[in-house]
Amino acid sequence: TPQTSAMATTMESVVYRWPPSTARSVLSTVGLARKISSVPVERFAVLRGSVLAYYHHEESYREEKPPARTWELVPHTKVSEVFPYNYGKGGWNPLGERTHSMCWCFTLSWPKKQSDNHHSLQIGFDSEEDAERWHDKIESVVSRLIDEAGLNTSMLKKVNREYTPQGTPTRESAAEEDGDEEVGTWYAVKHINGVRVFMESEEDALRAKEESARMISCVMRGDPQTVFESVWNFESYSHMKSNASFLKVVKQVDEHRRVIHVQFPYRGSGLLRRMMPTRVVLVEATWRQDCDGTFVILFSNHHQVNQYAKTTGGLVPARMNAAVTIAPLKPNFRLKNNYSHECLMTVVMRFEPGGWFETGSIPRIIINADSFFLQSMVDWFISIRERTEQERFVSKPLNIAVTSVAADSAGYKVEQIVKRVTSTAINTLLTSQRQKKEEPSKVTYEPSASGGLNSRLDHKFWSSAGADGLKVRGKNYLQDRVKIPAADPLFDLHRVDLFEFPSPTEHVAPCMDYIKDNPDQFFYVVQLMVPGPPHYSVVAAFTPKDKQECLHSDTPFSRLFRKFIDGTDEDRNDVYKLIPHIVEGSWIVQKAVGNTPAILGKKIRIAYHRGENYVELDHDIASSAMAANIVRLVAGATKTVCVDMCFLNEGHSEEELPEQLIGILRLNRLNLAAAQRVHMKLE
Repeated sequence: TPQTSAMATTMESVVYRWPPSTARSVLSTVGLARKISSVPVERFAVLRGSVLAYYHHEESYREEKPPARTWELVPHTKVSEVFPYNYGKGGWNPLGERTHSMCWCFTLSWPKKQSDNHHSLQIGFDSEEDAERWHDKIESVVSRLIDEAGLNTSMLKKVNREYTPQGTPTRESAAEEDGDEEVGTWYAVKHINGVRVFMESEEDALRAKEESARMISCVMRGDPQTVFESVWNFESYSHMKSNASFLKVVKQVDEHRRVIHVQFPYRGSGLLRRMMPTRVVLVEATWRQDCDGTFVILFSNHHQVNQYAKTTGGLVPARMNAAVTIAPLKPNFRLKNNYSHECLMTVVMRFEPGGWFETGSIPRIIINADSFFLQSMVDWFISIRERTEQERFVSKPLNIAVTSVAADSAGYKVEQIVKRVTSTAINTLLTSQRQKKEEPSKVTYEPSASGGLNSRLDHKFWSSAGADGLKVRGKNYLQDRVKIPAADPLFDLHRVDLFEFPSPTEHVAPCMDYIKDNPDQFFYVVQLMVPGPPHYSVVAAFTPKDKQECLHSDTPFSRLFRKFIDGTDEDRNDVYKLIPHIVEGSWIVQKAVGNTPAILGKKIRIAYHRGENYVELDHDIASSAMAANIVRLVAGATKTVCVDMCFLNEGHSEEELPEQLIGILRLNRLNLAAAQRVHMKLE
C-alpha cells in the first residue's frame, strides 16, 4: 500500500514495470518480437519531490543503497489517465496457453529520452485505488513545476481524453483553454528545404498499432480561402519527372469529393532507386469548412487500391491516410472587417509502403518509409506556400499553377500515358462499383433461439457518458444566443449491438429481442449503417428514465420530442441534432470527426420508422461522400478510438427551449470483428 509522509512529499509502493529486455531488443531488430515486453517485473518505487526512483527490492531502499533507475519529473512531463491492462504471466500451462492477469496502469512521457534511453515509462499497480493515488500525486507535482517555472499552463496542461472505466473525462477544461486540444506527442526529426518535419511519438504509434505519422505545420501569408483553393486544385501541381512524385485527379465525383492517383517513387540512395518499384496510392479526398472558418481536407485510402494497382502495371499498392487543416487567425489577431490575412496550414500523413515493407518486417529495418513519401510531401507543401506567397505580388517570375513538364518532353509523353491508364482504370472500377451497388434491403430475419436479434456485444466496447463540458441552447437563446451547460440525458442507454449484414439493412427494430420482450417500454433506436462491404451496423437503444415526463408531460423537451416522433420526415430532419466528440484518437481522426453540432438530416439520408413502442433512426452514411470518407477513416482505427455521440433535438422557439439531451453513446475501441453475422432471407 502506498505510504505518504507527513510532509506529503514522499510516496512508496511496490509497482510493476515493463522493461525492454536485451533479448527482445535483438529479436525486435529482425522483426520477430515487440521491443517492449508484455511481462512486468516488480520494483519498489519511491517518489521524493520531483524524482521518481526504482529499487530492485524494498530492502535496498531501507538500507539507503543507490536506486537502480531514476526519472526526473519536469514541466513537460505528460501523465496519461489510469487504464486497465491485461498482461501475460511468466509461465506456460501444460495446454500451451499463456495465463493472464489484470493490473491498473498509467504512463509518463518526456520530450527527451530518460536514464533508461526511452521517452516513456508505464507504471502498474494491483489495485485501481493505488494507481489513482499515485497518478494524482505525480500530476500535482508536474502542475507545481509548471507554476514554478512560470510557463503557459494552457499549452502544457494535459487535456485528458483517455477512456476511464469508472467516470467520464470532462470536456469543460478543454473549452476553458480557448480551443487548445491534445493531439499527442510530436518530435522534430528533420529540416527539409526550410520546413520542419515532426514525427508522432513511438508510444502513440505503438498504442495505435500503426506506422508513425509525419506532420508539417507552417504559417501561410494568405487568407484561408485562397490557400484552400490552392490545395484543392490538385491538378495544378501534378508533375512527372524521373525522381518526382506524380499526382493526378482521375475522377471528379462532386464538388466536395475527388478520387486521386498518387505515385511515390523511392527517393533514397541511387542504387536502390533503380531497383525499387514505385508505390501507388488511390485515395478519396473530401473537404468541409467548420463553423470557425477552418477548412478540413481528408485523404482516406481507397478500399480497391490493390485491384487498381494491378491495372497500372508494375506499381506496388501502398496505403495512405492524411488530413490537411487550414485555420484562420483568432478574432483578436485579424485585420479590420474580421479579415484573416494569414492562416496556419497543417498536414499530417501516415504512409505504409506495402509490398515487402510492412510494419515490423526485416526490409523496414534497412529502409525507412520516409524514403518513399517524405520528400514528396515536403515538396508539395512548399509548392503551396510558394504559390500563396507569389500571389501577393504584381509581377511573378513564373506561373506555378501550370505543370512544369514541357509538352515536347519525354516526361510529358509519359504523363499523358499515365493519365490515360489511370483514367481508364478508375472508370473501370467505378463502373464495377455502380453495377454492384446495393440498395437498402427489406428482409425477414431468421429468428434466433430467443426470438429476436441480440449480438451480445461485450460491454467493454460501449457505455453511456456524462454531459460534462457539453453546451446546449438556453431558454433565451433566440434573444441572447447564449448556450448553457447541458444537463444529464433524459434517456438511459439500454443496449448496443453490432451486426454484419449481407447488404445495407433498414428498420431492424421489429426484430430486436428487447422490442418484443418489453411492449410497455418505449425505445429510441439509432442505427449507424457503415458503408460496405462488409456492411456493419451499430444499433443503440435508449429508454426514458421517466416515461411520463419524457413523452406525455407539458415540458419543452416533451413537446419537442412528441413533434419529432409523430411528425413528418421533413420535420424530423429540421430538428435532429448530433454532437460528436473524440475522447481518444489520433490527430487525423480528431480533425476528421470534429466536435461541431450538426443537423444530421441535412447532411446525410436518415430513414425514420415509427412503431408502437419505438422510433428508429437509420443513418445511411454512404449517402454522403464526406460522411462515408470520415467513417472509413475511423473504421480503420476503431480499436484505438473512443468516441462520444450525443443525440438531441434542436429547439426553434421559446416553447422548445432550453434544449435537453436525449442520450449519449460512447463507443470505446470497438472491435468490428466482434460483429454478429445475421443471415437473412428475402421476403
